[in-house]
Amino acid sequence: MASAMMSNGHAPDLLASLERHNESFTKLLSLIPSRFYAAPESQEVDSKWMKKKKRQTGEEIKEQKKKARQDKFDPSKQSTAADLVNSSSQAGPSSIPLPISSPALPAPVRPLPPTASISDLRARLHSKIEGFRRDRGVDDDADPQSRSALEAETRRRRGEMRDRRRRERKEERRKAREKEAVTGKSAKPRLVVPHPRDNDGVTYPTVKLPSAAQHKSNFKPIANPSHALAHLEKHKRKLDSMTDEKRREVLERERWAKAEERAAGGKVADQETVLKKAVKRKEKEKSKSGKEWSERKRDLERAQAASIKKRSDNIAARADAKRNKKLGLKDKNKGGKMKKKGRPGFEGGRNKNKQKDKA
Repeated sequence: MASAMMSNGHAPDLLASLERHNESFTKLLSLIPSRFYAAPESQEVDSKWMKKKKRQTGEEIKEQKKKARQDKFDPSKQSTAADLVNSSSQAGPSSIPLPISSPALPAPVRPLPPTASISDLRARLHSKIEGFRRDRGVDDDADPQSRSALEAETRRRRGEMRDRRRRERKEERRKAREKEAVTGKSAKPRLVVPHPRDNDGVTYPTVKLPSAAQHKSNFKPIANPSHALAHLEKHKRKLDSMTDEKRREVLERERWAKAEERAAGGKVADQETVLKKAVKRKEKEKSKSGKEWSERKRDLERAQAASIKKRSDNIAARADAKRNKKLGLKDKNKGGKMKKKGRPGFEGGRNKNKQKDKA
């Protein structure tokens, strides 16, 4: 009993759902052209497979194509899905499978807006062409001109455009010259307050600071470390010859002078060990360079001796060859050389040819 009541309660919801689904499917079906799902008529099939092509004349075929084209663009003859369903229901049972709907009546189908007819499309095209002609400035009432007249008109328009551009350029240059003449010579800026003139009675003394004065070094720079070492030893001997009080005064004065020199960025060569190391390094570099120079000199002498010997050998060899040639002696050094082969067609020497002639 309870199940029956529940089934009776769900029945209206089920019918409403089926109606909604049927309405949505009907709308979708109305969007699909009928030629994709409706069976074509026998006349259309015959015309498609050209069964009547031989029995029809050319004029009939043209008329049929023209009529088919007009029917294609005629909105009154465009059948929608709803029209096909209604026609099939009136004609009888259809071969088109339709979805099973509920007993309720289907919702009204809204057909698509009809397409424009050929006359409307032609009128729209003519209106657009007329608009383009008006934009170009073409006179419709004017008679068509010849080709020469059109070319002359084109040349006239180009000449007018060229003259207009030339006038515009001249006007721009004239404005630029006027602007340059106005803004070219700029006047000197004037002060709101008058500028005071120089007074000869006012003087500005210069102030010299001690730090601005150029530092004068009391120590003579010595580039050679051996000379600096000899000078330092001589100074030490001089200090040893002085009395103790005078030596202390001289050392104190030298200490302050060295401190000032180092503060000013100078160098003071007063360290004996550093000078000795510098002298030793200098002597080592000198000995190394002397050794390299002696080797270079020895190589040069060896190369000169080899070139002199080669020259003397060549002179002696030429003298021997000349003497052997006069005496008719054969050179021993040239005996081992192989004789070159004769060229093709010139085999043999001059002596062989003479022997053949004698034979």
